[in-house]
Amino acid sequence: MIQLLLAETHEAQAILNFLVQKRGLKSEVLVKYKVGAALRRFASRSSSNQREELEPCIVFPSLDRNGDLIRLKLRSILHKSNQTFEPKGGMRALFGMHTVPKDCKSIVVTEGELDAMAVYQATGRPTVSLPNGANALSSEIVEALEEFESIVLWLDDDISGQNAAKRFAKKLGLQRCVNVQTRGGRYDGPKDANEALLLKKDLNVLLNSATRIPHEQIITFKDLREEVFRELVNPKQVEGLPSSCFPGITRLLKGHRPGELTLFTGRTGVGKTTFLSQLSLDYACQGVQTLWGSFEISNVRLAKVLLLQMFTFRTGKSAVEIVPDFEEWAELFEQLPIYFLKFTGSVPIDRVIDAMEYANYVFDVSHVVLDNLQFMTGGQGRGMDRFEVMDSALQKIREFASGSGSHVTLVIHPRKESERDELTIGSVFGSAKATQEADNVIVLQTHHDDPPDIRRLCVLKNRFDGQLGSVPLVFDVHRKIYLDSSSRNEPPQH
Repeated sequence: MIQLLLAETHEAQAILNFLVQKRGLKSEVLVKYKVGAALRRFASRSSSNQREELEPCIVFPSLDRNGDLIRLKLRSILHKSNQTFEPKGGMRALFGMHTVPKDCKSIVVTEGELDAMAVYQATGRPTVSLPNGANALSSEIVEALEEFESIVLWLDDDISGQNAAKRFAKKLGLQRCVNVQTRGGRYDGPKDANEALLLKKDLNVLLNSATRIPHEQIITFKDLREEVFRELVNPKQVEGLPSSCFPGITRLLKGHRPGELTLFTGRTGVGKTTFLSQLSLDYACQGVQTLWGSFEISNVRLAKVLLLQMFTFRTGKSAVEIVPDFEEWAELFEQLPIYFLKFTGSVPIDRVIDAMEYANYVFDVSHVVLDNLQFMTGGQGRGMDRFEVMDSALQKIREFASGSGSHVTLVIHPRKESERDELTIGSVFGSAKATQEADNVIVLQTHHDDPPDIRRLCVLKNRFDGQLGSVPLVFDVHRKIYLDSSSRNEPPQH
């Protein structure tokens, strides 16, 4: 049941106190934005407790300009990451759109709901917030913002927020977007609009300091200065998104970073697709918009692997136990930001790149997995030798990664070598261009003397900081997942 914040119930009063006392928002602003309260169940944070627990949630309604409800977003005040949408799978919509006058031509767009209300409270400017933060700007949101002549983007002043501001401005039109940087170049400045409100900053001054995002091909150090400073004071964000499944990978590669090209190889049957499905699922569960291109196995089979891995990883049960609860887990999996290319076998690289660019633009896809290069380019060339075809495809994939800011993970089968020899960076099939273009080169190794469930993940190239090494893995055949045996503990649940 959704309750009004002014209702005299324990849940409503807890939410009201949190928003007024801890977040500095006025009750009349909360009423204007029609914020509510509710109780919802979320998985227990205790590893020994598989039950769900009731948590008090803020209810952020998304309504259209006529005040009709489109969708609800519910976020726990106990654990920020515990949130859900109702109805599930419904249309994405802006929070606060019903507060915007119909003749309005300028609007402020923030990353979060609390930021939107903070900006409106302090400035009176029409302000809305994105439904999924900095993760994505869907086609529905782009369409909803078409009527405005000017848009102020006020996203978090950190690396992910400012990178998103650049992407979103390109989608919405650079000529009508300006960008607010809340910290103003100060390390101790507020990260977002709500923090600025709490620190008693003048939000009108911050709004008036908004600047246009420079053309991506023409810049000066003045344009780079803020980014350089941001990287210096946020080293962990520069490292990228850590893997919660494989701490050993995080130890070596530091994180999953935008705009990089990772080459992944390993002998036939070693489990490359199984490993990459688990790693990509890990990132998708953390909000990374993911596009899978499997040119070798069907999407049905790939989706089954991903679904089973999510089930076994979260529950600790074997894969066969999912059947009685299939509908529940299928519903959960459907909420993940994972998309699939329909191509199979040999496909011209330009068609693949076109689909990748579409997914990047429409769905804000930031991780693309292509499995594998040989199947995708097989039988192509018409006079060109096989290496030339692969080199041409690699160059276009590299350009896509750098230009779009997406991380591309590309599977390439190794050369045929003795089963007794370990694969090296020279084992990657093709010319030297492949490994030269890549930011990371990773091999899933197996040794002929090892038990069948033992693997090693070897980082042979790491352009970010040069650290190389290996991660010992154990494959759990019943759960269909890899476990990082460099860590004694089970991976944390998402």
